[in-house]
Amino acid sequence: MNRLFLFFITLLTATTLSAQPNYQPSPQNLQSRAEFRDMQFGIFIHWGIYSVFGQGEWYLSVDSIAQSEYAKAAGAFYPIGFDADEWVRNIKAAGAKYICFTSRHHDGFSMWNTKQSSYNIVEATPFRRDILKELARACHKQGIRLHLYYSLVDWGRDDYPLGQSGRGCGKDTSKADYAHYHAFMMAQLTELLTEYGEIGAIWFDGEWDHEGEAFDWRLDELYALVHRLQPGCLVANNHHHANRPGEDIQCFERDVPGENLNGYEGKTSISQVLPLETCQTMNYSWGYNARDIWYRSVEELVTLRQNTNAKGANLLLNIGPRPDGRLPETALQRLEEMKI
Repeated sequence: MNRLFLFFITLLTATTLSAQPNYQPSPQNLQSRAEFRDMQFGIFIHWGIYSVFGQGEWYLSVDSIAQSEYAKAAGAFYPIGFDADEWVRNIKAAGAKYICFTSRHHDGFSMWNTKQSSYNIVEATPFRRDILKELARACHKQGIRLHLYYSLVDWGRDDYPLGQSGRGCGKDTSKADYAHYHAFMMAQLTELLTEYGEIGAIWFDGEWDHEGEAFDWRLDELYALVHRLQPGCLVANNHHHANRPGEDIQCFERDVPGENLNGYEGKTSISQVLPLETCQTMNYSWGYNARDIWYRSVEELVTLRQNTNAKGANLLLNIGPRPDGRLPETALQRLEEMKI
């Protein structure tokens, strides 16, 4: 995207979007919250070109790989076994009411045909199919709500200011330009919310990357954009703090609300107003990890869901698809056996 277009995007948001500190949820938003509370069970899908390496979604950062080398994995990403209808059919049969799909993770690779960067599933891979479009079509056809995970972090783009993660990936810090990067995110979110039908929620992640810094993410503009483009779309942010105005869901990572066994939530109090959601993995990993063959037992997963629902929260249970696009057999078996 050229800088002139980014300037106009920035100008548009500054003049047409209301600030979120005075956020008043729309009737459509309140209805979506009520419906979300009743869903109880959803499936998280962490999938991107990181699956090719089979070492989880943080491989680029953890192993300090040069992003220019890591990006070459896109040329080997050809998920011949991907079948969106089959994914949704299996997930729906397990009793899940929604799917949260990683549209763009911290490695910066977009799993849809974005016009804002060529680093995406259609232009950078031999697969050349818009996976998100196929998944959205299957969800809408089968009556499953689609939520979209969207990372605020990018380990590859130079305009994203270097944070606490991705420090060994070869970023040129002299080119940091958050205004430019923010406009890029605004343009991508506009695509996601105008080209893929009804979206139940945008699930932001990554604010922790600049924890302790005087860093202005300009989240109010991101939130306002979501609420303007789709008034019924909920905003979630996995920041591990008390919720702020403009956020419609309170997230708990790897914990039943109130337990804080993993130390993510600090002293965050449980919202008495917002719907709650706990995200958790079936094994240890979010993205596909070939070495991670340990899975929680059916009994553990059923108990986790029951305890989460008893606290008034939905369970968002993760699956990391294989690089060929198929859901792991063990994950499918657990879904089949844990039906409630």
